[in-house]
Amino acid sequence: MKKILFSSLVASAFTLSMTAQADTFTYLDYGFGSIDPDYTVSDDDYSSLSGAFETSSGPFIAFESTEYGSTDVMAIGAGAYTPVGSQASLFGVLQYVKVDLGRTDETGFRVSLGLRSTLSDRVELEGKVKYDDVFAETDTSFAAALRYYVSKNFSIAANYDTAELAGNDQNAMFASLRLSF
Repeated sequence: MKKILFSSLVASAFTLSMTAQADTFTYLDYGFGSIDPDYTVSDDDYSSLSGAFETSSGPFIAFESTEYGSTDVMAIGAGAYTPVGSQASLFGVLQYVKVDLGRTDETGFRVSLGLRSTLSDRVELEGKVKYDDVFAETDTSFAAALRYYVSKNFSIAANYDTAELAGNDQNAMFASLRLSF
């Protein structure tokens, strides 16, 4: 079901992207909300600080620090993007990932592929697929965000993010604030 929902969002973003340009890949983003982990009956807190900085030659540096309840995830790497149509950008990111899961620390990598599409002059839709190779198994997860630009450089967003960490599903719903440069 998640794959169908994600595919629908990506197809809608691509179809609706006809007149604007997706925002830059230089930003700081703070997210806060809750997760619904599959290993407990109660919700837990979610918070993240992420960002990206474009280099003068085109690629960008991307970082992320996320807390899923008692699990901390740090990721840093590089990515590139290319315009798709007049108002969408296709992007890819390769990151080194460190996960602190209580008494267990593991490292690995993440590959993300996504699409950002401007639906109107103030609304942007983003969807991405993440492939994580941390712990003994690999995990594929999805993320989607609907972002509203209050001003040219400041936006708020509603986000949905799935992650699988050491065999445990983490479904996060959260708000985020983004400052673009």
